[in-house]
Amino acid sequence: MEEVDKIIIESLKTLECELGDIKGLREFNADMVVSALSSCLEAITPNTIFPKKLPPSMSARLKVATNLSDHIKELGFRGDMGYQTILYCNEIEIRRVLMFLIERLPRDTSKTTANEQTGYVARLIQSIEENIKNSLEEMWVPSCFVSKGIRECRGGYIVVSTGDSSPLMSQSLEVPNSKIEREILKQYWVHNLPDVTKQCSPKNLIPSLLFKDIEFSRNSRLVELIKKKNQTTELPDTIEKIILRKESPEKILDLEKKITTTRENENHGEKKLKILLDEIERVKSEYITLQDNAKADELQLSQVVATKNDKQNKLKESLAKLKLKTKTLAIINKEENMVKLKSLVQNAHDRLEELAKQWNEIQTPLLEEYNSLKNSLTSEEAKFQEDQQKLTSTRETYKKLVEDLNEKTVLEQSLSEKCKQLNRTNNRSAYTRRILEIIGNIRKQNVEIEHILKDTRTVQKDINNLTGQVDRSFTLSDELIFFDAKNDETARKAYKLLAALRDECSNILKAVTDIGLAERESRNLQEQIESEKSKEIGVKLDRVYSDLTQIQRETEMLIKNSQVSQG
Repeated sequence: MEEVDKIIIESLKTLECELGDIKGLREFNADMVVSALSSCLEAITPNTIFPKKLPPSMSARLKVATNLSDHIKELGFRGDMGYQTILYCNEIEIRRVLMFLIERLPRDTSKTTANEQTGYVARLIQSIEENIKNSLEEMWVPSCFVSKGIRECRGGYIVVSTGDSSPLMSQSLEVPNSKIEREILKQYWVHNLPDVTKQCSPKNLIPSLLFKDIEFSRNSRLVELIKKKNQTTELPDTIEKIILRKESPEKILDLEKKITTTRENENHGEKKLKILLDEIERVKSEYITLQDNAKADELQLSQVVATKNDKQNKLKESLAKLKLKTKTLAIINKEENMVKLKSLVQNAHDRLEELAKQWNEIQTPLLEEYNSLKNSLTSEEAKFQEDQQKLTSTRETYKKLVEDLNEKTVLEQSLSEKCKQLNRTNNRSAYTRRILEIIGNIRKQNVEIEHILKDTRTVQKDINNLTGQVDRSFTLSDELIFFDAKNDETARKAYKLLAALRDECSNILKAVTDIGLAERESRNLQEQIESEKSKEIGVKLDRVYSDLTQIQRETEMLIKNSQVSQG
C-alpha cells in the first residue's frame, strides 16, 4: 500500500494541495483530508469552490463535512460515506475515497477557467436570459397597475407593455353569422356592412374582437319591456276621486256601469286567454307526437326501400341465371347440337395434345440451356460474393487502421503536450520502477493463488474418489450379504452390523464437513474482527464524545450571549 499512497500523494500535489512532507495516508489529519477532497472535487466539477480548511466551531465543521460527503455520493461513490469518514479519518476509508476521486479526475487536471463568450449577439442573449429569469422570479402584476409599462426588478427594468398602461376598451362590432341562412341579411353583409377594421379605432380593435360588451340601449325590445315593468297602471278616474270632486249621481252610476263592464271584459279575456293557452299546449303535444311518428315512419320507409332494392337485385340476378340455363337447355335438348359440341370438344382436345407435344419439343433444349446457364451463373455469383466479402473486410480493416492511427496520433500529441507541461523535477523512472514492483507483487500473488487453487482441486478430487469408493464398497457388500442373509443367521447379523457401520461412517463424514464449515466461519469472523479493529471505532467514539461536549459548550455560550444581549 505504500506505493499506492505515494501515487495518491503525488497526484494531490499536482492539484496544488498543501500537504507538506508526508509519506503515507496514515499521517493525514482532518484538515488534510478536507483540503484533498475539496481540491479533487474542484478539479472534477469546474466552477465550484469548496473550503480547504475546517472552521473552528464544531457545528460548522459538521456542515462542511456533510456537504463534501454529499457531493462525493452524487459522483457515484457506493461505499460508506459520511461526515464521520472526514472528521474521524481512517486510513482504509480515506484511501478508498481518494482512489475513487483520482480515477474520476479529468486528463488535464490543471484548473482552467471557462472562456467567456464575446460578441454582441452572445451578450444580447445573455442579457435576455437574465431578464427573463428575473421576471419569472418576480410576482405578476397587471399592466394597468404599472406606470408607463416599465417595472423595476433587481436593479434593472422590465418592459411589461409597449406604452401607457391603461385598461382595455372594447366596442360592439357587427360580425356576420354563418349559421343564419336568410338571403337578405347575406346581401346586406356583403354589400353594405363595413369592414371590422373600419367599425372601431385601431387601438380598440383587438379588445373588441376578444371581448363583446352587452349594451341594452341598442336593443329596443328589451328597453320597452323594462319601461312597461316600471310603469304603474292606474285608472284615469276612480269612484272615490269623482265623489271627492262632488260630481252628479248620474255620472257616478255611468262610471260604475263602465267599470263593471270593463272588469267583466277583462275576466272574459283572461278566460279566453287560458283556453287558448291550453289549446296551444295540446296542439304542441300533438305536433311533437306527430313529429315522432313521422320520424319512425321515415325510418321504417327507409328500411322497406333498402329491402326492396336488395330483393330487386336478387331478382335480376336470378332472372339472368334462368335465361342462361334455359338457353343452354334448349341447345342441349337437340341431338344435332350435342353431336356438334362433342366434335368440337374432341377437336379441341386433339389440338391441345398436339400443342403440348410441340411445346415439349421446344421446351427441353431451352430448359437444358437454362440449367447450364444457371449453374454457370451461380458459380460466378459465388465467386463475386467471395470477392465482395474480401473487399468489405479489407475496407473495414482499412477503416479500423485509420481510426487507430488517428487515435494514436491524437494520444501522441496529448502525451507530448503533457510531457512538456510536466515538471522536470518529477522522476519518470521512479514511477515506472514502482509500477513494475506492483506488477511483480501482483504476479507473485497470482502464482500463490493458483497453487492454492490447484491444491484445493486435488483435495476435492481425492475426497470425491474416496466417497465414491466407500459408496461402491458399501453397495457391493450390501448386495453380497443380503443375498446370503436369506438362509444364514450370521449373514443377517453381519448385514445389521454393516448398516450400523454405514450410518456411523456417514455421521463421521458429516461431522468432518461441519468442522470444516465451522473453521471457515471462524476464519471469516476473525477477518471481520480485524477489519473492524482497523476502523478504530473506539477512537472514533471518543472523538464523537469530545465533539459533543464541545458542541454543548458552544450552545451554552450562545445562549448566555443571547441572554446578555437581551438583558
